[in-house]
Amino acid sequence: MTIDNQAQADFDTGPLAHTLLLGLDYKRYTYRDYASEGTVDPIDIFNPVYGSPITDLTPYTDTDTTQSQVGLYAQDQIKLGNWRLTLGGRQDWADSKVYDNLAGAFDPRQKDDAFTSRAGLLYLADNGLAPYVSYSESFQPVSGPDSNGNPLVPETGKQYEIGLKYQPVGWNSFVTVSAFDLTRQNVVRYGGVGRPDDIFQTGEIRSRGIELEGVASLDSGFDLRAAYTYLDTEITSPTSINEDGTSNQGNTPFGVPTHAASLWANYTVGSGRLEGLGLGAGIRYVGSTYGDDANTFKVPAVTLVDAALHYKWQSAELNLNVSNLFDKRYVASCFAESFGCFYGEGRRIKGSVKYTW
Repeated sequence: MTIDNQAQADFDTGPLAHTLLLGLDYKRYTYRDYASEGTVDPIDIFNPVYGSPITDLTPYTDTDTTQSQVGLYAQDQIKLGNWRLTLGGRQDWADSKVYDNLAGAFDPRQKDDAFTSRAGLLYLADNGLAPYVSYSESFQPVSGPDSNGNPLVPETGKQYEIGLKYQPVGWNSFVTVSAFDLTRQNVVRYGGVGRPDDIFQTGEIRSRGIELEGVASLDSGFDLRAAYTYLDTEITSPTSINEDGTSNQGNTPFGVPTHAASLWANYTVGSGRLEGLGLGAGIRYVGSTYGDDANTFKVPAVTLVDAALHYKWQSAELNLNVSNLFDKRYVASCFAESFGCFYGEGRRIKGSVKYTW
């Protein structure tokens, strides 16, 4: 359940124009985490024999979690000529309860609170250029214990960003280039050399990167979107040592690609009997990732194809979207070599019908 209440006020103080936003939100959710395991005879991958019986499953995790969070926030966007200054702050209070059904008792109750802030400065040039800088902080409560029974502490973060936005005058398009430096503390991690089911928190992970994005809508009915991300991610302060005595400091976190890119094109018929009919297609590329924080193996890169068909007629709109069009079988991510890998989603077809009156 999520509730968000906002109030906005627009006013001037001398040459400054303000848009003040005040808000109060509340989030509450409950979920159950259950997992069990059994054993089965090993299979020779070169001469597999199937049908071996599996022993009775034994639960090793069975918890009920209830978490609530209250946030009080304020933001002021200030205008002076072509300048835009945004200042914001937020105070959060979080409460988490975890009942361990296997132990028949509650884990230690977790109550956390934090104040976070954000600021941004942008200049809107008359030629369509808009350079900007920003700073933001984050707070994310985490529930449950780690593998040693200690309560997980909230994840926090700080990000610095600088960039340039460009919207050519007279064109329905824009381009954004940005560079960022993000540092996250107490990130929940899974797995490790010799202990793939371990749960712990890494002291600090730093991500530095560049993002490029371009969007264009042409008079001919074509819409184009392209994006590219380069990430240099590093574990800068681990709080866990692998079972073999090595540290993960300086390594790349599992599941984080260095390169990712996407390209999407859509064409909509603008006149004639097929007016309103549109076709879209695109590709997604996700670079290779490490399969664990110890960087002992890699998950290969993958390129996927998506497609879409849509038709709008008067007040009705039909959409058909297909992801992973060719049903490519691939490993999406891993966190441990022995049993910590996951297949990516196969072909998914989603249709919708919308009518407006």
